[in-house]
Amino acid sequence: MSGNFTKILFEMRDGVAVITLNDPERRNALSRRIVSEVFEALELSTAASARAIVIASTGTAFCAGANIDDLRDGWMEHTDPATDPALLFKRLVEEPRIVIAAVQGGALGGGFELSLSCDLVVAAEEAWFCLPEVSRGVIPNTGLALLQSMVGSRVALELVLSGRRVDSAEGVARGLVNAVVPRESVVERAVSWAQEIVSKAPPVALSTAKRNLHAHAGYDWARVQRSVTDVPRAEWQEGLDAFTEKRDPDFEPFWRAIGSA
Repeated sequence: MSGNFTKILFEMRDGVAVITLNDPERRNALSRRIVSEVFEALELSTAASARAIVIASTGTAFCAGANIDDLRDGWMEHTDPATDPALLFKRLVEEPRIVIAAVQGGALGGGFELSLSCDLVVAAEEAWFCLPEVSRGVIPNTGLALLQSMVGSRVALELVLSGRRVDSAEGVARGLVNAVVPRESVVERAVSWAQEIVSKAPPVALSTAKRNLHAHAGYDWARVQRSVTDVPRAEWQEGLDAFTEKRDPDFEPFWRAIGSA
């Protein structure tokens, strides 16, 4: 069973749906197309009676985060539920089946958030994670919701404010990664782990455990969705323009404006 996809791949492996981001030229950035196709693939996985899901990627990067062109085009201010990454992340968190991320390379911004939205993470030895959004005048809205329950508020805030890279070894130490394997084994290990989990427990027990764990965390998804607009357009516009133009952003006028208020 397969869908009419252009930016992802879909396959079934003995009861496990493998959804693979497949836009390596854009480092699998979460474009409108990719987000909508992953939503479609999740529906297809249900129709195919998949018992678990693996999220993987082709190329050197797992996912470079949001598509900058879409962001500059006002994506944050005019979201479409069919292409909103935050709603995709919510869908994965609330998905009753187990979802495992197979991270073979860099997971930046929304790519890091994508891995946070999965239940388990298998990472390659060379994989790494970071949240660079604040330095671009944007916030990692889903990361702010999911990260602190995993690593604690101080470490979460450090990662958000610094944007530094976390390698796979630190990812294990921080509870962001469950297993580290050679790059060529990442997807195979994720699939075999998913198969092992579903072979040892019934579906409702698995979904109930997952649902209650997240219920205790108490995520505010409405805040996640609207919080991206809390940052003034001028700030994120400068950050994104600077990134696109390959220059340092000039945030000094915004600091001066606050000082003179």
